[in-house]
Amino acid sequence: MTEDFMDSPEFQALIKEYLNYLNTALPGVRTNLDDKLYADVYKFGHNIKGTGTSYGYENLSDIGAEICSNIKDENYSNLGALLDKVGGILSEALA
Repeated sequence: MTEDFMDSPEFQALIKEYLNYLNTALPGVRTNLDDKLYADVYKFGHNIKGTGTSYGYENLSDIGAEICSNIKDENYSNLGALLDKVGGILSEALA
């Protein structure tokens, strides 16, 4: 992907739409975590793992991978903090 494409208004609009989608989904993911619906939290993590870098957010992909890994290992204690990181990235990006 060239830098020119990354800076195009069309791609920037797609990035904003992606970030808004994640921001809208995040409260439901937090509810799923509270309800111990780990498969649903895993789906969210898997989604951002596979898409974050494509939209210029490698850090979201990294966090998504970490969410998936923690759930596979049945290590649920860090998931809230990871979702907080996602929220922080989204808040900063959408400000």
